Formats: sequence, C-alpha cells, structure tokens
Amino acid sequence: MPFPYKKVLVIGATSGIGKALAARFIQEGSTVIVVGRRKQNLVDFVHEHGKDKASAVPFDITELDKIPNFVTKSASILLGKL
Repeated sequence: MPFPYKKVLVIGATSGIGKALAARFIQEGSTVIVVGRRKQNLVDFVHEHGKDKASAVPFDITELDKIPNFVTKSASILLGKL
C-alpha cells in the first residue's frame, strides 16, 4: 500500500532509525523536513537527497520553551512559505 502523505516531518532524523525513515519516505515520493540536534548531519542529509526533496530544521526537542517557534517554522516550510 503506498504511503498517502506527500510532506512528512521526521524528528530525530540525524542518525539511526529516524534518518533511515526519512530516507525511506523520500524513496516513496514524499518530501521531508528532517529535524534533529546535529546541524551538520541535517545539512549532509539535505545535500545527499536534494533540496527539492528534503529541508532541515535544527532543533533540540527537549527545549520546551522553543517548541512554538519550531512549530511555526516547520509549518511554514510544509506550506511552502519558506
């Protein structure tokens, strides 16, 4: 069964399962926003897959006070405003 969503946000995408999941979504035809603490890993992911298929948002999800700005930025990317 094909994956129905064309835009996906993947938190924890700088390594391991998160990175593999983001790559798989791209293989299935989705555009992804990869999120994680390690900025260079995010930059490398976007470089590997292309800016037309991946965007990066460096963010540490444990910084609770910064979540509203993270959501606003991510939503803008998903909606094509950034």
